[in-house]
Amino acid sequence: MLEFSTRLKQSERQVSCNLNEEVAILNLDKAVYFGLEGVGAHIWQSLEQPRSVGEICQSITDEFEVAPAECQADVLKFLTQLQEVGLVETVDEGH
Repeated sequence: MLEFSTRLKQSERQVSCNLNEEVAILNLDKAVYFGLEGVGAHIWQSLEQPRSVGEICQSITDEFEVAPAECQADVLKFLTQLQEVGLVETVDEGH
């Protein structure tokens, strides 16, 4: 289960590219494409480097008009979905 201190990054088992204001992601293990835009694309791009869930939430509330509590709930749900399909992975504190 993800917490606000959990650090995540993009998985090594995917490739992605920016297409205008959208992001296209290919899961290399399942050969499935995903498309993200808006806040989802913002989250994805922020995960190019390891970030905590809390840092991602702060970034979103700085950029978009959203209440912190709503942002936190939505970000946790979204990141959990990305983790379940293998697009993001947790980062050990030692790395």
